[in-house]
Amino acid sequence: MSIRCALAVASIVVAVVSTACDSTKTVHVKRGAGMLGLEGAVGTETVLADGSRVIVVNELPKEHAAREQKKPTTKEQREYSSGPYSNPGLPPPPPPIAEKPKEFQLREVDRDGTVTLRAIMPEQVMAHLVEALKTREYKPFYEQMLADEARQSYERIGGERAFVEWAEKNRENLLAFLNRMGNGWHGTEVISQRLSPMRLRYRLDKRNLPDIRFESVDITMEHGGSRLAMVQ
Repeated sequence: MSIRCALAVASIVVAVVSTACDSTKTVHVKRGAGMLGLEGAVGTETVLADGSRVIVVNELPKEHAAREQKKPTTKEQREYSSGPYSNPGLPPPPPPIAEKPKEFQLREVDRDGTVTLRAIMPEQVMAHLVEALKTREYKPFYEQMLADEARQSYERIGGERAFVEWAEKNRENLLAFLNRMGNGWHGTEVISQRLSPMRLRYRLDKRNLPDIRFESVDITMEHGGSRLAMVQ
């Protein structure tokens, strides 16, 4: 047996073993391989003695399939352009959840004990003053709720200490006055007057309240909120 025929037989044996599960054995031979002398045109089919079919092809099936898989289809290209990991069968991801706006708090205490006071409306300023008088916690109110002109006036005569002395001296009368103002805020007992574009005066009608010592408060708008300018 020549070396050429021995190689051909070996190739056929490999092909037969690899296709032993098929009822009809088929061997594809690439044209020009010189295998068994099959140099005929593509599509030439030869049946061997054992019934195996030998077909001449331009490319072997596995190579052809591998190349076809490397060629993206138009649909695959379109899907990749919209996102290489997107799945057209899945719904689009939900939009991000918007962060809930922080609730406005009149009084906030941090972990370190720092107190933050806020006031938008004039009555909120007076509510802070009532709380400061009740608890005798004057420092946050002095630093955050006094208008600039009021704080500057107190700074000239002793600062926070002077404000605390005034508040303690008039504490009972201030509480009576502020509570009465709060009860009649939306009635006829409290009269408002605009002194300037950013300043309002709220006056308590004392005709039926002779025992109330104080009469009015001035509220100014500054630093993005309401501040206490004067009590008289």
